[in-house]
Amino acid sequence: MPAKKDYYEILGIPKNASDDEIKAAYKKLVKEWHPDRHAGDKKKQAEQKFKEIQEAYEVLSDPQKRAMYDKFGYVGEGGYVYEPNGTNFGTGGFGFGFEDIFRDFDDIFNIFFGGQRTSTASQSSQRGTRRSSRRGEDINVELVITDADIFTGKDATIEYDRYDACENCHGEGVEPGSKWVTCSKCHGTGVVREEKRTPFGVFINQHTCDACGGTGSIPGETCHVCRGSGRIKKRTTAVVNIPSGVEDGSVLRIPRKGNAGSYGGEYGDLYVHIRVRQTSDYKREGDDIIVTVPIDYVTAILGGTAFVELPNKEKIEVEIPAGTQPNDRVVIKGKGIPNTRTGRRGNLVAEFKVSIPKKVSGKERELLKEIAKERGIKV
Repeated sequence: MPAKKDYYEILGIPKNASDDEIKAAYKKLVKEWHPDRHAGDKKKQAEQKFKEIQEAYEVLSDPQKRAMYDKFGYVGEGGYVYEPNGTNFGTGGFGFGFEDIFRDFDDIFNIFFGGQRTSTASQSSQRGTRRSSRRGEDINVELVITDADIFTGKDATIEYDRYDACENCHGEGVEPGSKWVTCSKCHGTGVVREEKRTPFGVFINQHTCDACGGTGSIPGETCHVCRGSGRIKKRTTAVVNIPSGVEDGSVLRIPRKGNAGSYGGEYGDLYVHIRVRQTSDYKREGDDIIVTVPIDYVTAILGGTAFVELPNKEKIEVEIPAGTQPNDRVVIKGKGIPNTRTGRRGNLVAEFKVSIPKKVSGKERELLKEIAKERGIKV
């Protein structure tokens, strides 16, 4: 018999953890223990740990398996369930009691069907014949814009594929006038169960019904357009409102522009991932834009002006103070990138790069010698 594992301990979460907490813990641990991130002996340890994490998440992320695990302590491969509790049985020390076995059988039944043991006809009528709806999947797309667009914002039309509700059956999956009927193989439960009693307990093997795919119902007459899925894949468009000041890597959400839900479920959302294509040499720090301004050494000494062209083709005059040193900065307020929320522009920061010529003319050399003599510099 496999050793009993504490799946909550493996994921590092409390037993009352929510679905979101389980998912977050799983994602964190998978990233940390992925075998590709380790080498040598550590890789073997990571492989074992990764397998345990996957096993724990598979059980705790499934409501039925989690309920079974919380009640009976173990969910084995293939859906086998057993619990080593009750009075000690025989000399093997397995800890099974026959009264526990038969009492727990009703508990197992309650976990799967939400009540006392009833006839299959009663279960089928309680469940109904219509497939349950499910929210549509979200869709992720990438949109490339230029850095000029971040100064003004823009509306962009994108094309992408998504599933729409079938117009023939209105998302129901059956021909108009037909309906879903209870699956005769699983009697509406969605699972096929096999029980086996042994001296060590009741072993229950359950698997998804292959006739209805685990839904408990089958179409009376399948829709000839969508073939029972309730959805049709189509090419569609959406208008994306890109605000000014948007940053590279930003994600914009457009509600209900994702895939149609199954059997009347609501649409998912469309997530647009923004990529900004840089067309000029600058750095962005928040709403500020930092540009390098090359200046001649004479201008650095005497002062002067320079012009900076922003990605949106706006030209800004920059005053260069006399005595400017390499990497000195001048800030021009209100000439940076617009803030996404307020619309107010950040600052333009001009960083000066002083250019020293490698060669000068004869006349310039003589003048520089005169300056050196005036300053008491021996050359």
